[in-house]
Amino acid sequence: MTDAKGITEATLRELLDSGAIRSVALVAQGDGWAVQVEVGTRWRTLRSAREPVRVWKSLDRLARWLREDLGVAEWSVDARQYTPAQRSAA
Repeated sequence: MTDAKGITEATLRELLDSGAIRSVALVAQGDGWAVQVEVGTRWRTLRSAREPVRVWKSLDRLARWLREDLGVAEWSVDARQYTPAQRSAA
């Protein structure tokens, strides 16, 4: 579930509003979590303004953002690459 071209939050909101998102996945990235969405037959990763992948350190915060800010109530979780030992001491 990866792609070469990420999408911005603004694009994600437009795709959600239009009903173009088929599914949403939260994907482990070391000790953080990224969002991938299925649009048509392709998966797109949410990017940040400065980085190719937007990463959340807290799965709870990510779930709250999806539910409360975007209205997304269903998603899958892929924790195969989750590495809690990488957590920072901060």
